[in-house]
Amino acid sequence: MSRRRAAGAGWTALARRAALLAPLLHAGCASAPPTFQAHRVALSRIDHPAPAKLPRTDIGWKMVRYLQADGEAPEPPNFADRFTLFVVGCGSGCRQYALIDRRSGKVHPGQALNNVRFDYRRDSRLLVVTHAEGARSPDIVDYLVWDGARWRRVGREVGPAPAD
Repeated sequence: MSRRRAAGAGWTALARRAALLAPLLHAGCASAPPTFQAHRVALSRIDHPAPAKLPRTDIGWKMVRYLQADGEAPEPPNFADRFTLFVVGCGSGCRQYALIDRRSGKVHPGQALNNVRFDYRRDSRLLVVTHAEGARSPDIVDYLVWDGARWRRVGREVGPAPAD
């Protein structure tokens, strides 16, 4: 075999290996963010949503104030079939959230975050939380899935820091 053919055969083998490894390398570098579709739940009918059983935590007193102002008429479920995502202000630019089970009334407190936006749907267990720690901090997108007892983070994206 000539030198030229031998060199060509080496490149062909290398190209084959690269073609086989490329999808694996790509999968490790960048993956698609979690989707609402991937965490779908079946919807059920809840005729009489249970009122919140207020917790004895820092969000409890805030909930009393807002829920009493609404006349204690429970909001309908808006997350993961039977839950209501309850969001309340906790200071300048701060919002705190809790999850209310509309079958039992149990409240699952969330966390307080700055400069936050929530994206969610009733037919999914995925909560997309976009927040920043301050005006000069990058946006952080957390993908949280409710497993029935607690939040589980299934993804995170950190954006670039804002330009001055």
